[in-house]
Amino acid sequence: MSDELGVPQSTDKSIRSMLVTLERDADLTLSPIERLFLATDGTVTHMLEALTRDDVSVTILDRSVADNRLFRTVALVPNTEQNPLVWARSTIRLSPLADSVADELVDGEIGIGDVLREECTETRREIVEMNVHSAATRFPSFVESDAACLLERTYQIYTADTRIMTITEYFPKDRLSTYRTH
Repeated sequence: MSDELGVPQSTDKSIRSMLVTLERDADLTLSPIERLFLATDGTVTHMLEALTRDDVSVTILDRSVADNRLFRTVALVPNTEQNPLVWARSTIRLSPLADSVADELVDGEIGIGDVLREECTETRREIVEMNVHSAATRFPSFVESDAACLLERTYQIYTADTRIMTITEYFPKDRLSTYRTH
């Protein structure tokens, strides 16, 4: 079952179940930090800052508007590092948003979570899919990583009962776990 944006809809919404299925189907073991990043319904930029003890920059890789939708691709990079820790692709419906929120998302340089918080927009997030990509099957074109595989999660953001965003994030497997002893 897929939605209007072609995103598969999970029949079992349990995060625990999604994590167990991902580990079983991909024959891998996730670290506790990887499980937290895949399962969070919070702001990943702030989680990265807590994990790395560093400010994290949002680098806009691509941004375009068509049919009242914003298509945005970003990389999240700790300020003392060269390589991104997360890449994200977003599709955002602009018409349900306040003009100030839509303008900041279209023209701004900060993360979506910060925009929504600064504008006092009440939202909820729903994780709809988790996946693994191996380097052998090719990563999305905007991801530049030497990781053997990427962890992926797709979630949707709602305001009231209206879905306003679908976001897919990619994390290099094992990269986030290196911070647990620092």
